[in-house]
Amino acid sequence: MGITDFTIEIPHETLGVEEMSRRSGVGVDKIREIVPSGSVSVLSPEQSAWSIGRDAAAKLLAQNPVPPEDIGLVVYAGSSEWGTPFWSPAAKIALELGIHRAHCYELSNFCNAGTAALAIADEQVKAGKHRAALVIVSDRLSQLVDYSTGYVELFNFADGAAAVLLSQEARYEIRGSALRTDPVWVDYYYGETTTGGVRVERTAKRDGLGDAFTANFTELTESVLAETGTPADEVAYYLVTHGNQDLHRDYLRAMGADADRSVFTYEENGHLGGVDPFLALADLERGDRLSRGDTVVIATAGSGFSWGVMAVRVV
Repeated sequence: MGITDFTIEIPHETLGVEEMSRRSGVGVDKIREIVPSGSVSVLSPEQSAWSIGRDAAAKLLAQNPVPPEDIGLVVYAGSSEWGTPFWSPAAKIALELGIHRAHCYELSNFCNAGTAALAIADEQVKAGKHRAALVIVSDRLSQLVDYSTGYVELFNFADGAAAVLLSQEARYEIRGSALRTDPVWVDYYYGETTTGGVRVERTAKRDGLGDAFTANFTELTESVLAETGTPADEVAYYLVTHGNQDLHRDYLRAMGADADRSVFTYEENGHLGGVDPFLALADLERGDRLSRGDTVVIATAGSGFSWGVMAVRVV
């Protein structure tokens, strides 16, 4: 049991570093340190976070025909800013896909939400509550950035979606997971409603978050690997949230892993929230770099601040 298949939906429109510089007054060279891809994917005017999530899910179910009545759970995972308040994107996607007997709800844990949703869905499928579950990970992160604030660390925020099908017919067995929140960082970033929508704000810059990333990732990974009986040196790949390349490399060093045991897509796009590890997994699949029995660790983190680690095995 575990992940049957997944698909990714990336908007075709982009926002380049030159335009970010014009809006923010920050130099292009400085922005390129945060956005080495030179641009990030952004929703077009006719798109929304839920609609690209629906498109990813529709593509997924076309590739993996499942009777709608077999899907007992639809979870929409993201950063709580769905675009329309007091409304369920999970239910809307289920309606458009003809899924009428599932429990549909949203899970907000920011860029950690995908890992949390997969852990919940997998437990329910394993328990026999559902034959199949559908998890949609989608965010409109780029639309939450006010470039005039000069918070350069957020300039890599991009838009994208992934859809994941879980069932007994798994390509990736979910072997274990662990999640944790360190609430001392809860007020560091927060949303503020403006006439133009919602933007991300930050309190005074604080030291220590980078150390918290490495420590929590490392401790949770060690816990999951101990649970699954997997030595760290037998992990084939570590797939990490693409929020910060330096923290990505710090985590690999802490786990004793070289860069070639991970995937770096910073030159391709910005930070896609919970979609990042699926983009990395797709890269491994395209490169035929996975073998049966390989263990892959997925490490994600999101505002709040929460961390999640999941170990999957290639079936």
